[in-house]
Amino acid sequence: MALSDVEKIRKLPWMVTADILNTGFVYLTFAGSVFVLFLDELGLDNAQIGFMLALIPFCGLVAPFIAPWVTRFGYKRTFVVFWGLRKVAISMLLFTPAVIAHFGASSAFYWAALVIGAFGLCRAIAETGSNPWMKEAIPNSIRGKFAAIDSMVMTVAGIGVTLAAGYVIDSQTGLGRFMLLLAVGVVIGLLGVAAYTQVPGESPAARLAAGTGGFRDHVAGMKTAVSDRR
Repeated sequence: MALSDVEKIRKLPWMVTADILNTGFVYLTFAGSVFVLFLDELGLDNAQIGFMLALIPFCGLVAPFIAPWVTRFGYKRTFVVFWGLRKVAISMLLFTPAVIAHFGASSAFYWAALVIGAFGLCRAIAETGSNPWMKEAIPNSIRGKFAAIDSMVMTVAGIGVTLAAGYVIDSQTGLGRFMLLLAVGVVIGLLGVAAYTQVPGESPAARLAAGTGGFRDHVAGMKTAVSDRR
């Protein structure tokens, strides 16, 4: 049975909490100055760093092709599962020192690219489910107000995490400082995933209505959209 707007609003603090924790994860792992400094510490040149930064959004190209399967699997379920799997994927960077010790410094780029590629795919799949799920989880009557408050809180959280990360980086040396930040980020991210599980999922009726067409119908719709010159 679908929840009322009042019941959905009561669950929104969980989403704010999850978004705050996700902000901490993002700033400590793959976005912002920490990630760039980590790649520089690995000895990557500018072209390799640029490749890493472009790899994550590039993986988003899979979204239009997997949308039918995401609909069948469930928007919230897809998001939670793959939002969690991306934490597992990025945690593989913690083995970077061991990879370098075993295979040499030149292996760092290939290992990091493999990890970031897997992370990017998990992220793209999760976000394919998140947009329609969030649309149902947040009532239309307060969507704008909630987005403003949520954005403000995440900005403050991002500033705090960046300052703390900067202190750790300045006070220590070597690759270990980035491993510490990464480990903390993964733990925070997993807590965020747990918080997201408390947000109500989409109604079965809405998912059933969205998933009536098959993959061929989906591809046909994409072709129509691309060919429309208006």
